[in-house]
Amino acid sequence: MAETKPLRRGDMEFLSPLQAAQQDEPAHVATWSVYLMLVALVVAVAWAALAKVDMVTRAESRVIPVGREQVIASLEGGILRELKVREGEAVTAGQPLALLDPTRVEAQQNEGRLKRLALQATVVRLQAEAGGRPLAFPKHLQEVPEVVQGETASYEARRRALNEAVASNQRNQALLEREVAMAQTMSAKGLMSEVEVMRLRRQANDLALVTQERINRFRQDASAELVKAQTELTMLGEQQVVRDDILKRTTLTSPVRGLVKNIRMNTVGGVVSAGAPVMEIVPVDEQVLVELRIKPSDIGWVRVGHPVEIKLSAYDFTIYGSLHGTVDTVSPDALSDSGGPAANAEATWYRALVRADASKLKAGGKPLTVLPGMVGTAEIRTGQRSVLSFLLRPMMKATEAFTER
Repeated sequence: MAETKPLRRGDMEFLSPLQAAQQDEPAHVATWSVYLMLVALVVAVAWAALAKVDMVTRAESRVIPVGREQVIASLEGGILRELKVREGEAVTAGQPLALLDPTRVEAQQNEGRLKRLALQATVVRLQAEAGGRPLAFPKHLQEVPEVVQGETASYEARRRALNEAVASNQRNQALLEREVAMAQTMSAKGLMSEVEVMRLRRQANDLALVTQERINRFRQDASAELVKAQTELTMLGEQQVVRDDILKRTTLTSPVRGLVKNIRMNTVGGVVSAGAPVMEIVPVDEQVLVELRIKPSDIGWVRVGHPVEIKLSAYDFTIYGSLHGTVDTVSPDALSDSGGPAANAEATWYRALVRADASKLKAGGKPLTVLPGMVGTAEIRTGQRSVLSFLLRPMMKATEAFTER
């Protein structure tokens, strides 16, 4: 059999289809194509095995106050004079929120202040009487002339009575001294007994003692009254502190930085009951706390410390960005909105708290406040997996269809 010679490419068009198929075609192009596909497949598998993608658990999120809501109320109650804030207004710690009418409290405070000044003047007078010193009032009492005049008059009257009693005794003592002198002269001449002279001397000494006892008793009485007055003055001082505190509380102030919420009393001149809530303040801290509701089917991968990205529905995250933080706590058991056991797993959720790294978003350099109550979605990065594992996952699940109990 003669050997078939290879034909030129131009001669192929004169052959029948069977003869053309029997001709040997060069195979180097097809071979290289197969090699390239194999190399591409190996590279793709290697990349899929080495490349990592984040594993993300999604959950509903809601911004909550870092601290508990502060209820603003008046301990004593009163009449609303002025409301200084509006619903939703941002306030700082110590900022006045409302004013109650202080007329009644101010009257009580002024009355207590006058009583205290009068008692202070009484203490000054008694100190002078007990020490036998001239009366001298301090400068702050001299500014209340009616008090000074009253205590000065009392001091002078009491001193006058003492001086008159002492002067009377001193006059009687002088007479007795003269009688003693005359008795001694008569005794020397034998006209009077020595016993009578001694009796007169004893009377003179007794009268001198009576005079000194009168002075001592006056000072002792003043000292006893001084102790009582000082005790009462201390009590009045404590009562004044209480009245000052009551007057201070007629101005209702915010204990924290936050937002005004749920104003219950808007009527100026209305009665604010003692202890009744007037409004609430929702704390706004420099740190934002976000509550997550995680499905029971996703909770197995969530751990404390996992990074979280929070996308708030109030701000488009493609324009304003999102908040970032870490998981701070995770509830140990599933919760339900009713507070009791849920009828099915769909109604339960796990509560996780996330502390955000920032309290504001920024748009064009302008800060955007994140307020309590804002909602959104949270993406919890629970780990990483290779692309190959994701591609093989459907195949792994498919094998479960061939299992039998």
